[in-house]
Amino acid sequence: MLKALLKKIGLVRSDQAARALYAAAVREGRRETHFDDWRVPDTVDGRFDSISLVVALINRRIGLVNPGRRQQLQDLAQDLFDVMFADMDVNLRLLGVSDEAMKHRIKPMAAAHMGRVKAYADALAESDEAHIIQALCAALARNVYREVENPEPLPLALRMMDLARQLEACSDDDILAGRITFADPQPLKEGDPS
Repeated sequence: MLKALLKKIGLVRSDQAARALYAAAVREGRRETHFDDWRVPDTVDGRFDSISLVVALINRRIGLVNPGRRQQLQDLAQDLFDVMFADMDVNLRLLGVSDEAMKHRIKPMAAAHMGRVKAYADALAESDEAHIIQALCAALARNVYREVENPEPLPLALRMMDLARQLEACSDDDILAGRITFADPQPLKEGDPS
């Protein structure tokens, strides 16, 4: 609590690892593929959804770190959240959102993000690949594609599974130090689901 207050007034900076994890999430979430090929809406909300999706996957991986490092895990997850919403605050202000309107934007965005963290983690915890894909597609249809007519969430669901595997392949030390790089998406081949 004290650390969060000190960060808010600028006396303590967020953890460097959290900033590195968030930077990796932004790079992945802003790939043109998300908007051009997978039809994520190229809007303020769509960009938020895309970044939130990747941060949710990183949060899931943080939760898989050895529980003996519980305090470090909690601190990193909180720092990642703080870094993300500090960035959202700056970006909304650059778009001209006033101080008064800001409190009506950030709080719902934070609640939406936390809901997505749970929905995506629950989907990835399903018993087999078919159920995971089905659960991810349903979660993406509700969240990312909520305003898209005839959404096709399968390609993004498959990318999420790929990102989750990439994160699972990272060592705990790499996650806790913020050392992650996502591989480029592989193009779908003839006969792949699309």
